[in-house]
Amino acid sequence: MKKRNDMIVEWAVKRIEREYKDDVSLFLTYGSYENGTANSLSDVDFYFIPKTEHSYELCKTFIVEEIGFDLFPMSWERVEGLADLNECLIPCLANVKVLYCNSEEDKRRFEELQNRLKKNLNNKAFMLDKASKTMELVMNFYQTMLFEEDICELRTLAGYIVMSLSDAVAFANQTYFSRGLKKQLEDLKNMVSIPEDFVLFYESVVKTNSGREIKECCYKMIKNTRNFLKCKHEKSEWEEKKANFENMAELYQEIVSTWNKIYVCCDSDDAVLAYISGTCLQRTLDMTVRENGLNRLDLMSAFNSKHLERFKERAMKLQKKFVKMIEENGVNIEAYDTVEEFIKKN
Repeated sequence: MKKRNDMIVEWAVKRIEREYKDDVSLFLTYGSYENGTANSLSDVDFYFIPKTEHSYELCKTFIVEEIGFDLFPMSWERVEGLADLNECLIPCLANVKVLYCNSEEDKRRFEELQNRLKKNLNNKAFMLDKASKTMELVMNFYQTMLFEEDICELRTLAGYIVMSLSDAVAFANQTYFSRGLKKQLEDLKNMVSIPEDFVLFYESVVKTNSGREIKECCYKMIKNTRNFLKCKHEKSEWEEKKANFENMAELYQEIVSTWNKIYVCCDSDDAVLAYISGTCLQRTLDMTVRENGLNRLDLMSAFNSKHLERFKERAMKLQKKFVKMIEENGVNIEAYDTVEEFIKKN
């Protein structure tokens, strides 16, 4: 196997040097041929970065000894996308061996992209954002899955969900699967932190023969991963953001009327308006604590249309807590006991 693959690589290098010397920027290998995970049926993962249009004639798919090979092009623009983790073929940039290089300029350009990738991997906020964007893709797969009954389609969708969730978890750990899908499960087990029961549900998706169980496993994986990422985001925001209590004081002066509206609604037993007003206030509070790296202020879990007095109590408690946070940090809220006092001072 190794002899066969070595000969194929040697053939590709010689062909480039003979026919495409000035048309190819770089020729590279990656995957199992480079990382030591190859088996007797492994091919060679290799690609080239075109320098001219003529280089595209080098593209070739073929079978040797029943093993399929694909010599394909990857533009500089696409490699730049890998540096920004826009697709999962990150090893094509990070874990490669350069077998042909047209110029020092091409070499430097490639190394700069490798350094850009490293910089992005070290940027916690950037990687968490990539994880969140990957979750959006997962939700699209899951939405389709909910209405699917065909077991073939379910298994295929579940496979994409599992792989995409795994990418999201890797990004949250500021890494990627350098050894590809072949060692994905093993690499997940060795990560610093993963969602609750992630590996268990991963393996359950593979083992089950029930469409219902496939959906249940995917639901639990998605739910746990969403909670996992939420905690990561909150921790990151807490560490990086410094609360602006001056802005919070100005905000309070704007939204105190919403608190008052809730109290009036609760006293008059207007459950509908109490609910809507509470929703508006909760959204504002959520945005405020997120922007300032503060702990969540939970209002709406206390809502009960038949017991509005409890909702009022929770609102009052949160209002006092909000004001206390501002004042304990040396910021005054502009408030007056009477109209006369306001007019006199303004």
